[in-house]
Amino acid sequence: MSPWALLALLFSRADVPPPPVLPLEQFPAAARERVAAADARARQQPASAAASGELGMLLHAYDQLAAALAAYRRAAALDPGAFEWSYLAGVVCATSGRAAEAVPHLRAAVARRPDSVPARQRLADALITGGDVELARALYDELVRQHPELPQAHYGLGRGEAARGNVAPAVQHYHEATRLFEAYGAAHYALGLAYRDLGRREEAERHLRLYQQHLMEAPPLDDPVLDAVRRLKQSADAVLAEAVRLGEAGDRAGSIREHERALALDPGLTKAHANLMALYGQAEKWEKVEEHYQVAVAQAPGLVEVHFNYALALQQQKRSAEAKEALDRVLRLSPHHAQARNALGALLEMEGRLEEAAEQYRLAAANQADFRAARFNLGRVLVDLGRPREAVRQFAQILTPAARETPLHLYALAVAEARAGEREPALRHAQEARRMAEELGQRDLAELAAGFERELRRQGTPESR
Repeated sequence: MSPWALLALLFSRADVPPPPVLPLEQFPAAARERVAAADARARQQPASAAASGELGMLLHAYDQLAAALAAYRRAAALDPGAFEWSYLAGVVCATSGRAAEAVPHLRAAVARRPDSVPARQRLADALITGGDVELARALYDELVRQHPELPQAHYGLGRGEAARGNVAPAVQHYHEATRLFEAYGAAHYALGLAYRDLGRREEAERHLRLYQQHLMEAPPLDDPVLDAVRRLKQSADAVLAEAVRLGEAGDRAGSIREHERALALDPGLTKAHANLMALYGQAEKWEKVEEHYQVAVAQAPGLVEVHFNYALALQQQKRSAEAKEALDRVLRLSPHHAQARNALGALLEMEGRLEEAAEQYRLAAANQADFRAARFNLGRVLVDLGRPREAVRQFAQILTPAARETPLHLYALAVAEARAGEREPALRHAQEARRMAEELGQRDLAELAAGFERELRRQGTPESR
């Protein structure tokens, strides 16, 4: 018997699960060698929790969840005091839809690291999914008190209240979750159902529409342990996909980090350069925007996205002449580029060239029927040009489906209607704008709409005529 086999026999205790059997043929060719090497290390070091845990992380990264769970359980048994292996075992169980199995792993993780927000959040989620509402609610309540900025905790507390039949407080918590993260699809769905239970059909429909718009979106959760798993998937395309996911989830710093890592793996990823131009533009790191533009335009001079993102960065810096040149390049390459038309309209509007701006906004809306920002801009300019009835037609087209901008659009419609002498619809839309703005926590807009509503009522009284 070899020394390795003897050592394996010594450590094959009943309380330590055996290493997982790996379906190596299911891995991408580029990953197969890495997984095989990690498996060999785990088998050569049967007493090493780290070797088994690292194998589990690699398996987890490549979505081999059953094998990853076996490796994590083995690592946790070999090192019962470690946080990572119990936590990741719980994450895998929860991801697989096995909440009841996730609970003991996550309890162990929380016991080992009581200050871990992701472990506590995931334990509460597993408990409420498994039906232990009271304990889950207590955990969510503690998270909300300690971390009021955490939308997931407010959403969970709403679920807890709803499970107890307390619909009104559930609505408050769901609203807070969407206030903290506007595109929180699950919270909008819960709000839709809660409003339906309360008989408030209009609000229910609005939030169910928002759920459809943000079906797969959820707030990011700062989770260094799980992030380390995700980083193990080493292909440049996979890293780029993760970078885009982080950006869509609102994690700009994480998205920048992963985009740069994708470029380290493949410097020819022009898409990564284009995305980084937008991300660095949001962060106002103009030298980085310029750096990535120069590389991207050398790699793909005809890629529209590169020139458009550069134009937006120039526009942010108030370099209007250069921004217009960049937008002209975009429109030569893609004459129907709606966002470029809209951006050019904004530059022309700033110069006071309202008729030309209106034409660009009109073309943008014509080229992209659901481009509400372009119709809104067109409506504003038409009001300024003294053509409020045309503006009314534009604003009326962007009221559905309801979104966070809808109160502003209603207010603009009310102003245009008032300018056109249509006081009654103006009053009705001002009231609706105020009500929706209050509901969404848009206080400044609510006060503006309320003031306009009062002015319209004053104008309608006999003594004011």
